[in-house]
Amino acid sequence: MKSLLPLLLAALLSACSGTHSTIKEGYAYQLSEDQAAVLVDSVIRSNIANDRMLPGSTLVASGYDRSITDTQTYTATAIAVPRFSAFGFEIQHKGTMFNGPSKAKRLYRTLNERAALSGSRVMLIAPSSAKHP
Repeated sequence: MKSLLPLLLAALLSACSGTHSTIKEGYAYQLSEDQAAVLVDSVIRSNIANDRMLPGSTLVASGYDRSITDTQTYTATAIAVPRFSAFGFEIQHKGTMFNGPSKAKRLYRTLNERAALSGSRVMLIAPSSAKHP
């Protein structure tokens, strides 16, 4: 029984991390760098308490949620795609909170919705091989 505890703990921790990426799904949005920076910052800030924001950079915003001993960190990144004058977006999350994956998915959906309102979506790969959200 004692040997199963580390395996269970590892499975639990790995189940609460992941990445959602428009680049991996084969698309980006034609936006300026300023628009992309505002998007990643505003999506994180609208879902994370101000005192739980972490230092970031122009195209990266990060913050965390905490509940007793559980913590979940969320990072939004804008990734330049110069060939298309566009930016792809990524949400990464890691931690031990049970609702972390569902909140990350919600952040990703919001990021996509706001990006679509700000710029045109461009396909990075042939449509027949691209995944659609």
